[in-house]
Amino acid sequence: PKTPHCFPVLDPGFSPAALWNRAFQDWVRSSSEPQALDIALLRPDGTCYRHAGQLLPHTDTNRELNRTYTERLLKFLLWQKGGSKIFISSDPELVREIARIYSPDGARSFDADIFGGKMFPDPLVIEHVHYDALPEARDPSVTLGGHLDGCRIGFDLGGSDRKCAALIDGEVVFSEEIRWDPYFEKDPQYHIDGIKHSLQLAASHLPRVDAIGGSAAGIYVNNEVRVASLFRGVSKQDFEQHVRRIFIDLKSEWKDIPFFFSSYVDNSTEYDEHQEEKTSLWQSIKDRLTRREGGDTRVD
Repeated sequence: PKTPHCFPVLDPGFSPAALWNRAFQDWVRSSSEPQALDIALLRPDGTCYRHAGQLLPHTDTNRELNRTYTERLLKFLLWQKGGSKIFISSDPELVREIARIYSPDGARSFDADIFGGKMFPDPLVIEHVHYDALPEARDPSVTLGGHLDGCRIGFDLGGSDRKCAALIDGEVVFSEEIRWDPYFEKDPQYHIDGIKHSLQLAASHLPRVDAIGGSAAGIYVNNEVRVASLFRGVSKQDFEQHVRRIFIDLKSEWKDIPFFFSSYVDNSTEYDEHQEEKTSLWQSIKDRLTRREGGDTRVD
């Protein structure tokens, strides 16, 4: 087994996942009969991510090692790619163990709740299938950038302030930060009014609004709020009635102009429906945060 060069004083038995994984892969390569491990993560919209790997021979001696590796790998893939239906081609008993771990009563019940019912509407399902029955990979990419023409609004919703910027042909003509405290606010109208205020404030500096793009921490799918810390104080009932479709409703209020909301992963992007592409507005946010003093650039 591989050992780290430095041991943490407060946790001397700690083993970095990267080193454990390398050691496991070394054991697999040196084994006489490595076993295939193929995983497909299927999302409700039909997109699918495939992963191919190998395990140690399925013996009683290797059972715990294979289970640990597969469980850790699946958790990584879930948070990297997402999916609500997981198909695994491997040892049937191993797959049953993984399904128990990721059940509502299992050790990974948190993940089961997030991916089954919150991030995606369907319950998280893990099934054993033969390799030939695995769904084909379908993981399309999306082009970013290239659309800064016209009059656009970029906004970002943080935990302590809201940021908005107005642009004309890529040039920032207005930017502002507004303090707010959304995390434990129970009334969703507080969030709705705050977001509308920022958008209207930016729009007041434009002759028209051609597109809007925003971002915040969380998980958003097709402008629908799935999981977001901004609304942690809102009850489940109010979340479903007033929050889940908040950006879809805002798009309608803005006469269905291109309106795209995403997590920070996309660096505040907006969607151009005519070009079917996302446009990065990160530069506008960066310009808003950048101040020039005495010829030097400072980013607060």
